[in-house]
Amino acid sequence: MKSFEIQRGYKLLGDELIGKFISADKKVLKYINSFYSHKNIEKLSENKIKNYKVEKREILVKSIQKQYARIDISKKTSKNISSLINLNTLCITTGHQLNLFSGPLMVIFKIAQVISLSKQLNSEIKNFNYVPVLWINSEDHDFDEISKVNINQKNIKWEINTNNKPVGEIEVNNFEDFLKEYKGLINDYDFKQKLEEIIDNSYIEGDTLSMSTIKFINALFSEHGLIIIDANNRDLKKLFKTQMKNEIDNFSCRENTSFQITKLKKDFDSYKAQVNPSDINFFKLTNKGRKRIRYYNKKYNVDDENIYSKNEILDLIDKEPELFSPNVIMRPLYQETVLPNVCYIGGPNELRYWIQLKTYFVNNKLQFPIIKLRNTAYVIDSKTFRKIKNSGVDIKHFFGELNDLINFKIDNISSLKVNFDSLRSNLSSQFDQLRLVSLKTDKSFIGALNAQEKKQKKGIDDLEKRLNKAEKKNYEAEIELIRSIFNYLHPKNIDQERYINFGNFYSRKGPSFINYIVEKISIKDDKILVIDLED
Repeated sequence: MKSFEIQRGYKLLGDELIGKFISADKKVLKYINSFYSHKNIEKLSENKIKNYKVEKREILVKSIQKQYARIDISKKTSKNISSLINLNTLCITTGHQLNLFSGPLMVIFKIAQVISLSKQLNSEIKNFNYVPVLWINSEDHDFDEISKVNINQKNIKWEINTNNKPVGEIEVNNFEDFLKEYKGLINDYDFKQKLEEIIDNSYIEGDTLSMSTIKFINALFSEHGLIIIDANNRDLKKLFKTQMKNEIDNFSCRENTSFQITKLKKDFDSYKAQVNPSDINFFKLTNKGRKRIRYYNKKYNVDDENIYSKNEILDLIDKEPELFSPNVIMRPLYQETVLPNVCYIGGPNELRYWIQLKTYFVNNKLQFPIIKLRNTAYVIDSKTFRKIKNSGVDIKHFFGELNDLINFKIDNISSLKVNFDSLRSNLSSQFDQLRLVSLKTDKSFIGALNAQEKKQKKGIDDLEKRLNKAEKKNYEAEIELIRSIFNYLHPKNIDQERYINFGNFYSRKGPSFINYIVEKISIKDDKILVIDLED
């Protein structure tokens, strides 16, 4: 395998907020703690260890060790877990849903990046020890969102009725047909059998999906010391009781995030809230699934069946915190309360809602972590690389819009330059002269002239489009080649990393595929990593 980096310069930079975040614009700084640098990490680390109590470390370590009790882990992961008891150990964290067989490639990339970043920091900052953490969002109840896997150009789905359970509590039953279909779509390369063994050892009938996911990801990344945390845990939620009570007493999440969203909209014209807060931003776990808590008429209504007074729900939080589950906008506060974390790595959508939260953190007297954009990567096989070479188009042009790419290709190979901008300019000049004449004779003609100008310009636009379309037909083979490359990189017009599962890449390269990504994934935020799968 080999790799190279190219300038990101594509759709993401069209987002004003994320574009300014990437460029470390000071305009963004008031909405975060600080931009990522080793110096800033060290500064936040010093502050975190002062405010993260030893008692929390003891609870966290015991909770993680209990979670891993039935799982074989590497010496490195075991050492990292034990090290969390030490005052100088801190986390570099990412999070994701419980996607089946790890879901799309970006999950692998995110995990690899927290491992890579932890290694970098440990080599350059001597006073602290950094461990990589994956926080799995096991309490989400949108099963449909995680139930699909795309492999070998086929989208398959596990069809079951979950009864609105948190996805981590779903048992791996009636899984055989889906498992067989997935295995059947793995190409028969050198490491197919190894991948199937990992699957069979991870997805065992009767296990919860949370346990199966931990086993599966652990099998891929344990040698790198990754710690996986399922926070749907009574002991960890006891650490978060104060914040949940504050939500009931003061609607703190709604008040603080709404305030910050208003400020963001003033500072960034294109900004739209990634997540809007509710009155109450955590759910109750019931025997009918994960249910919203709605505040109405000074009562707390759960699924129109259980209605609590303020004192009743506060008492329940105090006695049984495990019955409550933070939503997406409250989850970061829970994570940072539980973990000695200093840096969170997330995608652009994650960063957009984290950027809504600094005021919420400040008012809860909790350090806001450094947030870092996850790196983007593409994996390309030898066949596609040959196509790119034969296309005569530099690979960087394939990470924009398809129409722009096709027009770029046509402009470079066509002898006919179908562009009527000069004609439009001449037409505008002629009508400007006619308007001057009209002003000196009869102003009532101005409206008619404007209408005629608009009509003639539309005619030029239509003619230009028709001639471009005709010219493209002369180069159908070249355009089809361009299109096939683009569709490989953006299947269904979705970036490869958000759509394709890692299975066939692992089947071809085995553990070296994972190791290579860990080695190469940490690059500058304005770059894209392109991996050539072939030696």
